[in-house]
Amino acid sequence: MYFIQLFLLLPMLLFIYQVYRYAITQTGIKKEKACFALGITYFSVGVTCLVFRTPQLALLGLLLLMLGLLLIAHGLQRKDKKIFIDRFDEDLKKDD
Repeated sequence: MYFIQLFLLLPMLLFIYQVYRYAITQTGIKKEKACFALGITYFSVGVTCLVFRTPQLALLGLLLLMLGLLLIAHGLQRKDKKIFIDRFDEDLKKDD
């Protein structure tokens, strides 16, 4: 049963990582919002997984906690700044 649960956990981990990479590759304000919201979501789900105290969910919970904190750090990196390094010229024209 343990191996079946781990086998089912692998696609979930792949999906979690793909959503993480999508949030990281955003630019500008969209990156801030996506990283911050997804980081809080991952952190909350990670804490919930740790409550159930099974080895499989504990592993998933620890991974989600780490990814959540990393995403929150990415989201806060450019907070309250007016100029973005990764902004395109088209974005600057829209703001004017």
